[in-house]
Parts: sequence; structure tokens; C-alpha cells
Amino acid sequence: MTAPRPDTADETAAEDRTAGEDRVASAMTGLFGRDSVYLLFWFLQVLVAALATPVATRLLGAGEYGVFAAANAVMQVLFVLGGCGLSVAVQKFYEDRGPDAARRLLTLSVVAAVVVTAIAHLTGPLWSEPLGFGEYQGAVRLAVLWAGTSAVTAALLAMLRSQDRLLAFSCVSLLQSVVAEVLSLVLLIALEPSGKAFVLGRLVAQVLAVVVGVAMTRLRGVGAGDLPLVRGALVFGLPLVPAMLGSFVLGAADRFLIQEQLGEVAVAQYSVAYNIAALPMLVLSVLNTVWLPRFFAVGSGADGDAVITASRDALYRLVAPVMVGLSVAAPLVLRLWAPAEFHPDDLLLVTAVVIVSAVPYTAGLSATRTLLAASRTRMIAGSAVVASVVNVLLNLWFIPVWGILGAALATAAAYSLQHVLLLLPTRGRPHSTTHAGLLQSLTGVVLALLVVLLPTDPAGLVLRAVLALLCLAWFARAYLFIRTPEGAMS
Repeated sequence: MTAPRPDTADETAAEDRTAGEDRVASAMTGLFGRDSVYLLFWFLQVLVAALATPVATRLLGAGEYGVFAAANAVMQVLFVLGGCGLSVAVQKFYEDRGPDAARRLLTLSVVAAVVVTAIAHLTGPLWSEPLGFGEYQGAVRLAVLWAGTSAVTAALLAMLRSQDRLLAFSCVSLLQSVVAEVLSLVLLIALEPSGKAFVLGRLVAQVLAVVVGVAMTRLRGVGAGDLPLVRGALVFGLPLVPAMLGSFVLGAADRFLIQEQLGEVAVAQYSVAYNIAALPMLVLSVLNTVWLPRFFAVGSGADGDAVITASRDALYRLVAPVMVGLSVAAPLVLRLWAPAEFHPDDLLLVTAVVIVSAVPYTAGLSATRTLLAASRTRMIAGSAVVASVVNVLLNLWFIPVWGILGAALATAAAYSLQHVLLLLPTRGRPHSTTHAGLLQSLTGVVLALLVVLLPTDPAGLVLRAVLALLCLAWFARAYLFIRTPEGAMS
């Protein structure tokens, strides 16, 4: 066997590079093309929640809204436990082992959610009072059932996304979002303005989403012969439980600590500010979920690293105008979202600090995708647990000193630490070839913090509105650039 001539080897290498660049460009087109349609349905959920919040805060008042916020935190914990990481496993195994294996994992996810929900319900009287809810009833009791049904819906949506069934995905998604918000508001008016009624509306809509989702997916039975599949899915998925719980602690445990140290009114104030400020992180989290099937299909090799690099740098470009625009418009949004008793103008710095947490969060999600593609979920879990413990410690330290601003600072610090920890097992992969996107995002951080100093009188609000529109134009320009071949590869 003779070795290829140098010129032939060079031509082969050039062809391989060209083919690799084509694959990356194709993946980027999908990420910021068709996948964006899926994101629109999730964004609709965020938009409807944003529109419903000012109505809910006025109907409920600070006290009952605080009850709902605390019950919602319980729901998110149980949602993670009940999910067992299987929604991600469904997408991973769909690409690795095919649709039939994924359908069997759907059945496993239903069983897991039922078991966890039953345990939480039976032990409710034991943990409800220590957490400050008093008796196990009302909003917190309904939140337990809401969590179980939400865990099942997450797995169903993961399956529909992997199958690329946009219509079915949109039906289930709209039920658990738009219908849930509208029904919750209706019950506040029809029944009573309480946290219990607000949670009940979400629970009813979530049950409907499960019914429709199960009807649209064909579940397969799980038998003794499926033990290797079950074992593999649990080995992959279970480490994501502490990882997701760690993410929950980073994003919601401060509510419990604020409630304990400052009371329910402070919880309500912080929740309103955080819900606005966390919108970029929420959208990024949803985008990550929507993107996972495409990353799993590309794999964990050189092409996978290239796609992750390009997508991360593109998000850096997009997150900058989002942070600045949201921070500059915060007084306007806060006034719409909450009545005067929430003291919205006192929440501007808190909002800005949480907003800029989107930069380390973006970087952390990129490293997470690298590890998920390589099935290294234990590394993800370890970084999340450490960062969440640090977050709690910082909250215990900062809240007595700076109040709810201390909670926001603890959140930003913890997300930064998590990113650093995620980089260790990846050894800095994927590596950027350009720092333009990162520079834009860091510029966005500085500007998002500085605009807090702008006035909030009538003239200042007009100025802020104009600047917010300019940020929208900045975002559109960045997105159009990413959609070009040059932008996709930069």
C-alpha cells in the first residue's frame, strides 16, 4: 500500500475542512432558523406570563403573591425530582437508539413522576410546616400535583421536539402556558383572589396538556428485557437531578431565605424584579432545550465542538442588546407589572444585577452542551451542586447586609462560579476563534449596570423608551448578521 502524494493529501484535508464547515453552517442555519420556530412557542409562554403578571399582582396583593411564589418554588423542586432527568434522556436516546427506545423512556418518565408525586404528597404534613407553609393544604398541596404533571409534560415535549412535530409540540406547549395563565386569572376572579386559586388554574391546564401529549405520542411498555435501556437512561439522567436542583437553588432558593429573614412582602418584591430580570436566562434555558436534539445529532467530535462554539459566540452577540434593553426599560416594565406598594423604583439595581447574570449563564450552558453530548452528566451535577451551596452561603451572608440586592449579587456570583467549574472538565472546550461576541456581551454588562443611573421622571421614562427601541434595532442587526454565512462561522 502506497502513501498518498502530498498534493493529494492536501486536497483531501481541504475537502474535509470544507465539508466540516458546511456541516457547521447547516447546523447553525437550523439552530437560528427552524429551531427558532419552536422557541417562539416558548417565548409566547413568557410573553403571556409577562402580560398576566400585572393583573395577578393587583388581584392577589403582595401577601398572596408571595404565597404563590413560595408554592411555585416547591413545584420546581418536585418537578426536577419527578423528572429524574428523563426528558433529556429521551432526546439523547432518540438520536442514539431510535424512536422505540425513546417511547419506552416516556413510559418510564410517567412512572417516575407518579412515584415521586405520591411520596411528596404523603409526606407533605412533615415538610410543609418547617418550610413556613403551615398546614399541608391550599396552594402548596396543589403545587405538588402541578409538579408531577409538569414533569410528564416535559418528557412528552422532549419527544415531540425530537420527532420535529411542530404542530403537536405547539398544542401541548400552548396548553401548559397560554391556557394555564388565562385559566389562572379566570379562577382568581371566579373563585377567590388567592394563591391557591392561581395554582389551581395551572394544575388544570397542565393535566389537559398531559392528556393531549399522551394521545399524540405512542407510549411503549417497559419490561424485563428493557432493563439495560432503563439502566442506561438512569445513569445518564439521574445525575441531572442534582444538576437541575442546583440550578433551581441558584434561581429560586433565595425566595425561601428572603421569606425567612425579610418576610413575604420582600419575597413578592424580589420575585417581581427577578421574574423580569431572569427573562434572558429563561429564554436561553428554553433555547438550550430546543437545541439539544440538533447537538445530539451532530455528536461530540470536532463538528460538535465547532457548532457549540459558533452558537455560543452568536448568543454572546444577541444577549448584549437584550441585557441593555431590558435594564433600560426596567422602570417601565416594573410599573406595569406591579402596583406602587411594591416600590418598583427601588428594584432597578436588583433587576440589573440579575440581568447581567445572563452572560455567565450563557457560557455555562455552552459548556453543559459539550458535556451532555459526551454523556458526562456527573460533571454537570458536580458543578451545579457546588455553585448552589456557594449561592446559599452567599445569600445567608449578603441578605442581612444588603437585603434583596444581596440575593441578586449572590445569584450573579454563583453563576460565574458555575461557569468556571464547568470549564474544568471540558478543558476550555470549545475554543473560540474570535472574541468579538464576548466583547459585545461584556460591553452589554457595563451598559446594563450604568443605565440604572438614568432618571425615572416622565422625561427620563421617554428617554428610556427611545433607548429600548434602539436596543431592539441593535438586536435585529445582530440576528441578521448571525444568519449570514460570515456571521454563522464567526
